[in-house]
Amino acid sequence: ILSGVEKECGWMYRTKHTDGSTGAINYTVWSDVFVCPHCAGEVVFWDAAVDQKAGKVLDEFICPHCGAKLTKRSMNHAWVTGYDRSIDQTIRQTKQVPVLINYTVGKKRFEKKPDAADLGLIDKIESMDIPYRVPTNSIPEGDKTGEPRRIGITHVHHFYTKRNLWTVAAVM
Repeated sequence: ILSGVEKECGWMYRTKHTDGSTGAINYTVWSDVFVCPHCAGEVVFWDAAVDQKAGKVLDEFICPHCGAKLTKRSMNHAWVTGYDRSIDQTIRQTKQVPVLINYTVGKKRFEKKPDAADLGLIDKIESMDIPYRVPTNSIPEGDKTGEPRRIGITHVHHFYTKRNLWTVAAVM
């Protein structure tokens, strides 16, 4: 099963290394995007508030557009609206962008910021139809479902990136 899924979906998990060779993506880190209340510029939380060297999230950080001092609580999420073919509806979800790719070349692991080819690959996958049935059950309103629904995750398949949903569906 895994061999068949690798043949079908492996291309979705490839990235270019600095020497031009191809690496296998282990994982991609996605970041929330917020809107600065002072200038309305989009702020990628990872870029503005994460100190990777120290391994911590800053309580206060600077808007990369206007220099205002910000906190996560002082900003609102940026939103995207799109058409979800799986449920035949227009949906509105918080905006997230890929900010880091961890990948393997040979037996060594590397990290990089997604480049134009990586972003193009994600766009290509997003534009394609998954050739399998995927779970599209609506998330019921309840005690523990408020947070996902608050950010636009209204159906089970919204918990996954499209490439991961495709791969899980292929395995199933």
